[in-house]
Amino acid sequence: MSKARLGGCWLAVVAVAASAQAQGFFAPLENHPSLLQARLGLEAAQAQLRATLSPVSFQVQGGLSFFEVKPPPGPPTCPNPLNPQCAALPTDGRQFTLGLTLTPFPFGDVSDAVNQAALGVEQAVLGLRQARTQLEAQAVEAALRVRLAEAGLEVARLGVRLAQASLEATRLRVSRGAASPSEVRQAEASLRQAASQQDEAERNLALARQSLFDLIGLESASPPRLAVPGQGVPPQVRQAELQLANAQIAYDRALRGVLPVLQGSYTRNTSENDALSVSINSRTLQPSLSYTNQSPGRSAPQDRIAGTLQIGLSANIAFGVLDALEAAQKQVDAARQALEAARRNSKLQEDLLRSALQTAEQNLANALQARTDAERSLAEARERERLGLASPLASLQAELALAQARLGVEQAEQSRMQRILDLYRFLALPPSEVNL
Repeated sequence: MSKARLGGCWLAVVAVAASAQAQGFFAPLENHPSLLQARLGLEAAQAQLRATLSPVSFQVQGGLSFFEVKPPPGPPTCPNPLNPQCAALPTDGRQFTLGLTLTPFPFGDVSDAVNQAALGVEQAVLGLRQARTQLEAQAVEAALRVRLAEAGLEVARLGVRLAQASLEATRLRVSRGAASPSEVRQAEASLRQAASQQDEAERNLALARQSLFDLIGLESASPPRLAVPGQGVPPQVRQAELQLANAQIAYDRALRGVLPVLQGSYTRNTSENDALSVSINSRTLQPSLSYTNQSPGRSAPQDRIAGTLQIGLSANIAFGVLDALEAAQKQVDAARQALEAARRNSKLQEDLLRSALQTAEQNLANALQARTDAERSLAEARERERLGLASPLASLQAELALAQARLGVEQAEQSRMQRILDLYRFLALPPSEVNL
């Protein structure tokens, strides 16, 4: 196998390992309450969309009626069957209806409901992505704070060692008459201050570890490497697009309210008590079937009607309809302008974020150079100490300077990672979805 192929395989293995590390780092966040809340919101929106897309719906309706019957006025002339006063009136009645509505395809009001439910799903997806991005960014920041706190504690410990060594050297000088007691007091004050800084560094490390533990269940973890995200659609732009789509749906509904509605139905009387009906209207194009049973049944002469065909036309002629239509159009225009403003603002904000990232990368390069210089200075100090040209205190000072330079690298790395995470938040891009 050639070296090129070996190198390609090695890079592929490293990429897979890095991706697995990132997934393992973010895996404990799946049960976080904020993520569960967003996921449940998405499932609710998806269920609402499925309910709207249901092709069949059933209706059941029933009722009872009770009549208060008065006796016929005047002397009865029964048993004359032609006298309507001789007919026995019922004291109660019932009606029972079974309905079936079909939706072969979304149209009109049904289409509006489906589109709004679909927009609700898009909104929930965006909310889930924002929640996941925010949570994962917090986990990365917490891991970086642990590393920074550990580096700060190392600096504080070296500061205590240096202050202790400086105090001992000062006391030795006092014993030889080369220093005053005030210098000893100053050295003791420096030691107390260094010890206080070490205590503070230990508390900061404990808090950082607790914050990380609350997120991923670990007190220390290596954060995954994050690539700089590319171009994408910011959530504020996507929000404006969804608002424009909602405004357009509202306008379509208002326009449909101006148009006349054509209705048609046919009822077939199968008996005196039973009837089958089919109906449809131009607003939704949903055919409806129904069966009705009523008692008492139809009496003469209505019992001779075998079927009824009805065609109707309705229109809303209120004077406010045109104003409502104009208002809906204005809402669409306003949403379109809001979308354009969101695009411009997001472009400016992204440019600022990427500029800040470039500054952070330059600061990181400077910090790395400072660490390299500190490493050389420490090596030189130890060599001078070995040759007897410098005291161990100088080497300890150089060691402290190197620890401070390492702390500066951690701070610069954290600042750079913060700028990268700002871009992830800006794009609502979960770090776990990035191919490393």
